[in-house]
Amino acid sequence: MHHTHPRQQQGLTLVELMIALTLGLIVIGVIIGVFLSSSQNSRQNEAIATVQDNARFALDSISRDLAMAGYWGGVRLVDASDNVRISAAARAAVASSTGTCGPTGETPDVWLFNVGTPIQFRNHTVAQLPCLTSANVQDNTDVLMVRRVSGVAAYRNDGINTAVGGTVENRFYVKTNQSIASLFRAVASFDLGGPADCPDSSGINETCRPVNTPVQVYAYTPQMYYVRNWLKTIGDGLPILCRRYLNDTLNPPAMEEDCLAEGVENLQIEWGIGADTVENYTSTPTADQLFQARTARITILVRTTALNVQASNDAKTFTLGDLADFSPTPATGVLRRSFTTTVQLKNFQP
Repeated sequence: MHHTHPRQQQGLTLVELMIALTLGLIVIGVIIGVFLSSSQNSRQNEAIATVQDNARFALDSISRDLAMAGYWGGVRLVDASDNVRISAAARAAVASSTGTCGPTGETPDVWLFNVGTPIQFRNHTVAQLPCLTSANVQDNTDVLMVRRVSGVAAYRNDGINTAVGGTVENRFYVKTNQSIASLFRAVASFDLGGPADCPDSSGINETCRPVNTPVQVYAYTPQMYYVRNWLKTIGDGLPILCRRYLNDTLNPPAMEEDCLAEGVENLQIEWGIGADTVENYTSTPTADQLFQARTARITILVRTTALNVQASNDAKTFTLGDLADFSPTPATGVLRRSFTTTVQLKNFQP
């Protein structure tokens, strides 16, 4: 009779165990590496998308204003100084304001309502602008002031159909028949189809032009663009594109700050000059050249708002318009991109 003896179980030898652990660690290391690489790529792609979105919004905002610069509801820009009259009440409303940001030595009402100069430009400087100083604006960036009215009428009356729209109390408006116009401040919501041609007539020395229909009324929307550097004020070092807009609900009205796009680190503008076509671009136009400019070339430098989105921390230099070899302050893992667009100045053409 034969007896079957069970075979003794054999365990892993130390060598086999070490080989298995080593292979396991290699597999885990590969998985972790793939995960970290994927995570880094994901963060970088998200950061790049954010940079592109911020750049697009910044360029669209500035481009839209520049394309409309000098629009006075149909009154030609070359005629604006004579044919767009500023009401005495509108001037009085801002004459004593310290918040209009006008250059030193220029009265607030003259600067804010300078309809004959739709664009004012400072190349790499904020000199003589009380509300913008080197204490809060990024170094070596441009400052742009645009004067215009809204592209959509707040009120229309063609003298035939029912008048449409109205105005808001304290807002500044331009009333026009496309030949002559008046810039005034509404004292209340009103309808220009009524007997009063100008709601603040108590402050105007003569009838608010135009007297007869057809007329349109447009909101006055001046804007000033610049790059803010929070490092100089609160210490987080994040640059951002900001603008000053006319808050006419205040008394007196003031150009208040509204920040638009984070990460915008530099703004440069060059102006296309030429008789019939653009012959050259300049960043230092004279007043006459700026008035006759045909296009504006806008360049911005945008950085990621998050850190550690790329491996390299190497310092880089950029050429932005006329600003050559611009070297931003290095930051840990910050990714930067430059963007350029060209805008036609529609209302500057003869």
